[in-house]
Amino acid sequence: MKDAEWRHAYGVSGSAKLPLVTIIAINWNYGAYLSVALQSAVAQDYPSLEIIVLDNGSEDDSAARIRGFAEQNPQVRVIQLDRNIGQLGAAHHIVTQHRISGDFVAFLDTDDFLFPHFVSHHVRAHLLVDNGAGLSSGDTLQVDKHGTVIAGNMPQWWKMDAAERPGWVDIEVPTQHETPLPLAMTLVPAGPSRWFWHPGTSIVYRRRGIERLMSAIRVPIEVKFALDASAAPFCHAEAGTILLSEPLSGYRVHGRNSSVTAPQLQHFDSGRASFGKDNKKQERWFRKNIRRKQIA
Repeated sequence: MKDAEWRHAYGVSGSAKLPLVTIIAINWNYGAYLSVALQSAVAQDYPSLEIIVLDNGSEDDSAARIRGFAEQNPQVRVIQLDRNIGQLGAAHHIVTQHRISGDFVAFLDTDDFLFPHFVSHHVRAHLLVDNGAGLSSGDTLQVDKHGTVIAGNMPQWWKMDAAERPGWVDIEVPTQHETPLPLAMTLVPAGPSRWFWHPGTSIVYRRRGIERLMSAIRVPIEVKFALDASAAPFCHAEAGTILLSEPLSGYRVHGRNSSVTAPQLQHFDSGRASFGKDNKKQERWFRKNIRRKQIA
């Protein structure tokens, strides 16, 4: 869509230039799922996108698949590493060693995929609410390794009783047009909080928060450390969160992600694995290795 068409379709007024969104796909040995993920990135109906694909030293056919995809989609920028430095390490490498231009940044796990309106709904929420939130997180459809739907959303563990969520505000934002329907969301104020976001691919961050985080992290970074486990709490503590009720992405449950321990995710652990009571390693590393002076 062009800017004016997008504004009409999504009920966002004004004529100022729409914010650029950078989608960063980080891949390691996900050749089997890669095409679906990358196609979902280029199929976004949002008119202002930058797409970067980083291969983390894959040992399968991922690199060849990415090269072929980029040849067919020249708007896609490719970064090839010769070894796996992990998801958080790869994000740190991209943000600190390469130029990203988006006002907002989405990190696409290449075993997952985005719905065509993923970026549009996140941007729409930030523009219509305009509360400076550091990130937004949408619900997500669950599929198995074959792509079969196993659940229409994730359990909304963040919808606690009002007494347990002080300052949280449930709102519906009206738009200027009959379609789409008013946008239902929850605004969560900045500050310390337990984990309440949906995983990885469901999240869109403001670039300035991600840049501040990555500039403050000391290296080396352990390969197993997850991006969202540090980025979501950090960006939320600075500027708060917008939670979108609608599923906007697909989350694939398979043998290499943490959710394989909870088949069907109907009893999904409400604490992110890296911050759960049985695994504090990443949290301890993060608190020890962040350069406080750089984020003051």
